[in-house]
Amino acid sequence: MVSRVTVTLLLAVFVLLSGCSGLVGDSGGNGTPTEELPDDPEEFDYAAGFGADGVTDGETALETYNDAVQAQGNYTGEYGYVVNTNDGETDVDVEYRVDFEAETANQQAVIESPDVNATVETYYEADTRYTRAEYEGDQGDVGVENESFPPEQLTASEAIEPLLLNASEYDATVERQDGEQVVVYETTDIDNAAGVLGVENPDSVSNFEATFVVDSEGLIHSASLQLDFVVDGNERSTTMEFELTDIGETSVERPDWADES
Repeated sequence: MVSRVTVTLLLAVFVLLSGCSGLVGDSGGNGTPTEELPDDPEEFDYAAGFGADGVTDGETALETYNDAVQAQGNYTGEYGYVVNTNDGETDVDVEYRVDFEAETANQQAVIESPDVNATVETYYEADTRYTRAEYEGDQGDVGVENESFPPEQLTASEAIEPLLLNASEYDATVERQDGEQVVVYETTDIDNAAGVLGVENPDSVSNFEATFVVDSEGLIHSASLQLDFVVDGNERSTTMEFELTDIGETSVERPDWADES
């Protein structure tokens, strides 16, 4: 049996690891261009926190993104981290299916590493949260707690926080994807990696590549990250891929396991 303490530890691992062009999914557009693309990125209609030179204010950009996700009504979000160290490879895959209007959500985090193999699932329904975890093949009991539906915690923002709060200077290109004008931000500037996923000194970084796609509402449709650096003389690499799909077309079903409580 997986204890509540084990569930807490798994969630802590999940938070720790995750707080570490042509990428857009389904934006809900009809694919028909309606406006000419601006020749200069300065002419794009940026949402608060974003600008032609990158992220103008990380906290504001993050708040703008969170508001934009919730304004869609519902969405599916997926991201994955791959961390390679001397101890081996750790994979963290997370999926969100959220319906803000119906106040229901499914969240699943799968962790595979040399030391931990686990799955944590959470289902929200109005004022109730259901949680269960599987640890090394041992399925735990379903936990049930009274908790108000927390929309601000269900935007998958933890995946893109490092690209907003730490990295700030990006090259911007205006493109049209799925019939919508978006800005593609890209950077390979190692100095921009300071603070990303715990990097304290850019001199320890050998490679840094980051890109994300954002629309005029501040909705980040997709993002990716590649970071190679040295910690205590040991090489470490991290990659991340993030994407929102089925925007405005996602429904959330109550999982069978929620009835096992």
